[in-house]
Amino acid sequence: MTHAADLFYPGIRLREWFEARIEAAAVHRKQHSSYARTLRELQRSSDRDLADIGISRLSIKEIAYETAYGHARSQTVIRQA
Repeated sequence: MTHAADLFYPGIRLREWFEARIEAAAVHRKQHSSYARTLRELQRSSDRDLADIGISRLSIKEIAYETAYGHARSQTVIRQA
């Protein structure tokens, strides 16, 4: 007599879980690629070009992040007493 184990991840089958993880990784790679490309292009721009489009050098990383991921990064700072 043989027994077959049906592997589950809480609520879904293991194959579905792996497929979802692979898809999530592909989306993350695409977003990171967009972030890196935007960051690189803005950093290569001259100060005059950035001023023309109303961007400060200090805000380049935030703009690239928001462009790639669609929302601003959390700027929460936790201070220890």
